[in-house]
Amino acid sequence: MNKKDVDNLIEKLTAAEHAYYVLNKPIMSDGEYDKLFNELKEIESNNTNLVFTYSPTQRVTGTPENVFEQVTHKQRMYSLDNSENVEDIEKWIEKIQKLTDNKIFPLTVEPKIDGLAISLIYRDGLLVKGLTRGDGFIGEDVTHNIKTIKNIPLKLKNSMKGEIEIRGEVFMPTNSFEKLNKQKINDQKKLDSLAQLDKKEMTSEQLKELKDLRNEGTSEFINARNAAAGSLRQKDSNITANRDLRLLAYQLIEHEDQTLNNYHEQIETLEELGFSTNNISLTTDIDSVAMVLKDIEENRNKFNYQIDGAVLKVDSLNTQDELGFTSKSPRWAIAFKFSAEEQTTKLLDIKLQVGRTGAITPVAVLKPVNVGGALVSFATLHNPDEVKRKDLRINDYVIVRRAGDVIPEVVSSIPERRDSTSSIWKIQKECLCGENLIEFINDEKVPRCAGKEKCKIANKESIIFYGSKSGLDIDGLGRETVETLLSENLISSFEDLYTLTYEQLINLPQWKEKKTINLLDAIKASIESEPSKLLSALGIRFVGKQTAKLLVNSFGSIEKVFNASSSDLQNIHGISDSVINSISEWFTENTNRSLINNLRKIGFKIDTQIKTSKGELNGKTFVLTGTLSKYTRQQATQLIEDLGGIVTSSVSKNTNYLVYGEKAGSKLDKAKKLNISALAEEEFAALISK
Repeated sequence: MNKKDVDNLIEKLTAAEHAYYVLNKPIMSDGEYDKLFNELKEIESNNTNLVFTYSPTQRVTGTPENVFEQVTHKQRMYSLDNSENVEDIEKWIEKIQKLTDNKIFPLTVEPKIDGLAISLIYRDGLLVKGLTRGDGFIGEDVTHNIKTIKNIPLKLKNSMKGEIEIRGEVFMPTNSFEKLNKQKINDQKKLDSLAQLDKKEMTSEQLKELKDLRNEGTSEFINARNAAAGSLRQKDSNITANRDLRLLAYQLIEHEDQTLNNYHEQIETLEELGFSTNNISLTTDIDSVAMVLKDIEENRNKFNYQIDGAVLKVDSLNTQDELGFTSKSPRWAIAFKFSAEEQTTKLLDIKLQVGRTGAITPVAVLKPVNVGGALVSFATLHNPDEVKRKDLRINDYVIVRRAGDVIPEVVSSIPERRDSTSSIWKIQKECLCGENLIEFINDEKVPRCAGKEKCKIANKESIIFYGSKSGLDIDGLGRETVETLLSENLISSFEDLYTLTYEQLINLPQWKEKKTINLLDAIKASIESEPSKLLSALGIRFVGKQTAKLLVNSFGSIEKVFNASSSDLQNIHGISDSVINSISEWFTENTNRSLINNLRKIGFKIDTQIKTSKGELNGKTFVLTGTLSKYTRQQATQLIEDLGGIVTSSVSKNTNYLVYGEKAGSKLDKAKKLNISALAEEEFAALISK
């Protein structure tokens, strides 16, 4: 057996993969492929000198990665500007005409895949590196997982010397996504079953299965994009290999031998190299562009992958070079965003849910329907007025939309399809806790449990929130654990967490020593939490993370916040009357005063005076919107807070600055209407560097 024989075998297997995964025209049966694949593995195991990086057997390394190395892109991976109507496209075309003095130029239009942009580096025709987009400047090295994607060639079909870069979109086909989520449901059932067994009595196979299920996770994915992202960032490439990921290539970065003139020629070259590509249409005027966009949108559900719009590009590569880039996107390309997808389904019921503050909101229970690639079974209805305003009745057919293709909402009922089984929904008089009535306070649209702190459900939700990432982030204190502790009467409020003992927990069903020790350690560690984090975790209405930081930074301690008068609070820029009233009301309750005293005795920093901020942005309120290219949202927030500023989530008259990136949307519009200073990323960078 020599290199020529092995190369011949590799060539047969590679041709079969290309025919199946790229051309969708199988040239051999699964049995034939497996036979040749196993034959190659056998040869390689006995002849290590004949193992080549482009062999199909090398798609899965078998060695888990501990971390993903950060790698700087040789050329920045830009994102695209967005448009939401044909008029925006027309303005974009007119702008290009002015910049280039060309009145007529070809444009390409293609479906915009809702996936993950990646960069592939080939050296002398061999795949050597695969990177995620990251922030556009720096990506993560996911080569070990990229190699498992069957329609990505490990060796280019046509020999190309030197180094080239291919860019494309990784996605999960719709049918594979649905199959994966069904598998996740079954895996959860297996995990629940195995978790009931005593580890000492489990077989080695059962222990391995339990470990594998926990490593891979059993939670369903929200949509195909999340599934693709989660699969591509697995540390174990064996898991990625078992997920059906695909790539559609869309760009060949220039190299010394390249003589292409147009984008559509680039696509043809990518196909010749062995890549799958998108369907592109060549157009020359706005009317033909509009027709293609309409056709893609009307047929969006016929694709076996999720699309969220279309991409338009100037076809001429010379014109692309002439137009260049802005600070965030190419001038020669633009994304057209489709309207949110809507589907019709049946409203089976309207149920109530109780939040941590006692707020009661109606939830639509829907006959499961696939909307924009996600299976939707529930949707919030916000308040009883909305149910009445939209005339929603149980057993109605309703239109469901994923707002922003993310959040499910019930748009309206379809009265003409209503029959005798439809019934008007009326909010019940009693809270779900069964002990208190439901009441409407003042002019609020959202009703509440009249019992407030006596509501068992609100109390449970407040403890869950206290331990969540939005609260004190107590590892191991999830919903299931809180429900167990409450049902066993070990706690009745979150202050009771600090009285729990090893003996109490170790005797609970399914609790082992490691779980017990870890939870007790996490609870103990939470005592050292920053004062603002504790203030936010208390669950006071309208006092979230940012407001809590603003209050503690302004007064210096939690104790001083609670002792502050209404006029003191009013002097803090960004603190609304709602916050002031809520704090005053919360602290007048004897049970809450007692809680604060108990937390002080436990060791929390209630009286600890922190250094109040005197930075350049002290007291200034910021809102971040859109995608920033130089900073993550977390980095920008930290920079603002380090200089004494505060970051909030919504624009109001109290907002001082709105910092915007691409896809800024409605927040930018609102800021302009309120005459709030809107800062582009460069202006923001200049402000914080003063």
